[in-house]
This record gives sequence, structure tokens and C-alpha cells, in this order.
Amino acid sequence: MPIGCHSLVPFVIHELEAHRPTKVLDLGIGFGFYGACVRQWLDYGILPGAGTELVGVEAWPEYRSPLWDLYNRIYCQPLELFLEQSSEQFDAILLMDVIEHFPRDVGESLIPRLQSHTAPGGQVFIGTPAIFMPQGDFCGNPFERHHALWTGPDFEQRGFDILVDGQPNQFGHQMILARWMAPA
Repeated sequence: MPIGCHSLVPFVIHELEAHRPTKVLDLGIGFGFYGACVRQWLDYGILPGAGTELVGVEAWPEYRSPLWDLYNRIYCQPLELFLEQSSEQFDAILLMDVIEHFPRDVGESLIPRLQSHTAPGGQVFIGTPAIFMPQGDFCGNPFERHHALWTGPDFEQRGFDILVDGQPNQFGHQMILARWMAPA
């Protein structure tokens, strides 16, 4: 769906505030909620042109909303294509409620590509449901289909720390938040 699970937001924002990235890549932006979070809590409401450089990628342009205006740049293309064509590095990469939309082998191939786009000392955040939640097309968008379940150990074996472990939280959500940090 074009909006991810809200229960991971405080954890992601806490980490972003602690590390103060100057260049953030938001992959699969949907309506642009995480862009609003970056502007709210990292830039204190500063609009693009000052503060954090915020780059978004979204495969489904019909999700465009006013929040997209908070990004410095948006690429309307599949994120795999963006990662293949770009050589940019980022201080923080967000892949929130996205990896489950890829077949397992494609998701596995994305992780090293995300890591290669991470600046020294930067971070990659991946948020995903801890239980398989069947989902088909949403609003005609075939990118919305859920294909794979990821677990904490799946991320740990790829060098990630688990910040949220998938246990039910106070909202009843079962989400995983994994973070990888690039060597400085």
C-alpha cells in the first residue's frame, strides 16, 4: 500500500535524528510519508533547497501526492532500475514496507545494491511485516503484491542489526526493522 506501517516511524526517526544524515534515499515512497518525517524531524519544517537532500523513488506515479513536493528529486521508475543506473551514495537509505513486494531472489539481490549505495558511516533501514500478509494489486498497482516473508535472521546473516524484532507491539503490529551500518 502507498502508506506503510506507522509503528516503525518512531524507531526510524530516532535513528535518523541520532545520526543526522545529510542525504537520504527513500525507496518506494508511496504517498511520501517518510519524506514528511524527514522534513518534520530532521529539518524542522525547512522546505527543499535547505537541510537534508531527500531523494525518492516510486514505481507507481499515480501515488503522487502533495508530500512529493518535499523531496528534492523523485524518480518515477522501479527501484531496481534506479539502483542500477545511479552511482550516488547516501547517508541513509529507507526501504520501508517494500522488500516483501519482491520475489525472494530479487529482494536478496537488492540488499548488496543498497549497501553499495551507502556512504561511509551511512545506514540502510529495511522495515517489513514479520508475518506473511497476502496482498494483491492495490488500486491497479501490480507492484503492491506481496511475494516474500523476511525474518530477523534473514537480515542478521546479511550483517544487519534488528531494531524491532517482529513481536506484537502495543498496536498489535508485528514488524521487523533491520539496520545495516556501512564502515566509516
